[in-house]
Amino acid sequence: MAKKRKSGISDILIWIAMGAFGILYSLAKLTVQSIFWVIGTSFSKASKAGNHAARAKHAGASYQPFSVERKSEGDIAEFESRISSQSTIGLILGARGSGKSALGMRILENMAAKGRKVCAMGFDESSLPSWITSVEKVEEIPNGSFVLVDEGGILFSSRDSQSSGNKLLSSLLLVARHKDLSVLFISQNSANLEINSIRQADYLLMRKPSLLQKEFERKKIGKIYHGVDFSSLPDGGKHSTYIYSDEFRGFAANGLPSFWSSRASKSFAQLKLNQK
Repeated sequence: MAKKRKSGISDILIWIAMGAFGILYSLAKLTVQSIFWVIGTSFSKASKAGNHAARAKHAGASYQPFSVERKSEGDIAEFESRISSQSTIGLILGARGSGKSALGMRILENMAAKGRKVCAMGFDESSLPSWITSVEKVEEIPNGSFVLVDEGGILFSSRDSQSSGNKLLSSLLLVARHKDLSVLFISQNSANLEINSIRQADYLLMRKPSLLQKEFERKKIGKIYHGVDFSSLPDGGKHSTYIYSDEFRGFAANGLPSFWSSRASKSFAQLKLNQK
C-alpha cells in the first residue's frame, strides 16, 4: 500500500511538473514572439519614417541655369525661359551612362523652382523628392505640368506603334499645348522613339553619343549629330550637352540635381506600364 501511495504521489508530482513546464514553455514562446513582433513593427515604422525623411529632406527645389561652353547662335536665357513658361516637347539623346537622366532631372528641378508642377515617369518614387509626382501611366499626368519620361524608347517603342501606350502618347502630344503640358523624353537613340514624338519636338538635348549611334539615328537627327564635335571640348564633351533649338544652339554644361543619387539613375526597372 505504501509503495502504491508513493507511486501515485510521484505520478501527481510528475504531472504537475510537466504541466508547469508546458505553461512556462508557452509563456516563453509567447514572449519571444511578442519581442519579434515589436522589433518587426519598429523596423517597419523606422523604414517608412526613413523613406519619408529621405523625400522630405529635399523639400525645396533649387534653380541652377545652364552655363554656356561654346555658342553657335542664339541666347540660352531665351531657351530656358521658353521651356519653363511654355508648352514644349523635348528629347534627350545620348549614349548609355552619358548623364541623360541627371540632365533631365536637373531641368525638372529648374522647372519646379520656377513654380511648374513636375512629374517623372520611369523613376523609383523613393529616390525622388516630395515635390516630384511619380506617375506610372500617361493618363495620370496632371494638366499644366512638366513631365520627364525616362527611357522613352522602352516605354513608347517605335516597333510597337499600335500599342495602347503609343496611341495614348500620340494623342497626348497632339493636345499638349491645349493642356499646357511640357514633355521631355530620354532615350539612347531617336530611332527607338515613335515618329510622332520626334515630329513635334521643339528642342533636342544631345549628350555624347555611343560609338555607332550617329550612323543609326533617324536621318535629320543623325545629320545634326554629325555636325557636333564633342571631342573638341576640353574634357572630350563627357559632361557637356549640345542644345539644338530655335532660341539657342551650342554646348552648355549643367550641374547635378540637388537630390541626385545612383539609385535614381538605375531605377527604371521599378516602373510597370499597363498596356492592355
